[in-house]
Amino acid sequence: MLPILILFIATVIGGWVNTIDLHGRVVDDFTDNGIINASVTHGSRVVGTDVNGSFDFPNLPRQSRMRVDANAYLRTSVPTTQDEIRMTPTSWTALIVEAGSPDKHIQKADIRQGTTVLATSTEAVNTIVSPHPGKNAKVMVCADGYQAKEVTVVGVLQTVELTPGSPGCPPLPTPSPSPSPSPSASGSPAASPGASPSPTPSPTP
Repeated sequence: MLPILILFIATVIGGWVNTIDLHGRVVDDFTDNGIINASVTHGSRVVGTDVNGSFDFPNLPRQSRMRVDANAYLRTSVPTTQDEIRMTPTSWTALIVEAGSPDKHIQKADIRQGTTVLATSTEAVNTIVSPHPGKNAKVMVCADGYQAKEVTVVGVLQTVELTPGSPGCPPLPTPSPSPSPSPSASGSPAASPGASPSPTPSPTP
């Protein structure tokens, strides 16, 4: 019985030493906010994050890795001992509505960064900008019949409200015309069409 007891104790202690009950959090690398509904996977086991980005994953092997996925974020792989997992956004989604009328979605609204149009809203409810404009990036959202609005990009999903009124979208710069090609140099001037050839001089008597 003694060898069996020793084996049992060694197995239990080995399990305690080589496994971990992970209490972790998945956060947006740009905002430090928790990411809801992220999936943390180890083998065939999967747990999800709550509204604060927190999760509990019991009985994980210490010397191993797990995969983390979340909508609009770059998939990442981290050690099972890592309790803060930072994810990089890959896109930004804007819900563009009329101020005071959240059910009225604005179509043909431009999302611009400088002189570049990143996306234009369509009949779809959400307008996706990919790749993500960047941490604390500023974009302008505008549409005909609405006042243009500067927005600081935060996270991966935002509602943008536009107020009815002028001036709408400012005009974009007109591309400069391409220069005309220079005429190629010629060794001798071209003869005019229809010109008569010069007469051959008569021999001197």
